[in-house]
Amino acid sequence: TCESGSMFQKLPTNTRIYGLSAANPTESSWGTYCSPDDVVNGKHVGSCLGDLFSVNFLEDIDKGLIFDETLLDQFKIVKKLTTLSQ
Repeated sequence: TCESGSMFQKLPTNTRIYGLSAANPTESSWGTYCSPDDVVNGKHVGSCLGDLFSVNFLEDIDKGLIFDETLLDQFKIVKKLTTLSQ
């Protein structure tokens, strides 16, 4: 989501929380599955169905390798695929 990285700006560094976000604190996320690919149940919905980072993340999970990849591995793979966001 747009500017979603702002959620983590005040996250203490001494916690065991791994925060991932589709965008940095000042940028918009990049929409994907937009027209003409915005079809749900045979109808165009007139909106993007996801953002590039999140869709890449979920499609990586769909590959079924979640037990073979660490979260850091998955992040690196998804970051490489997500060429339009920081």
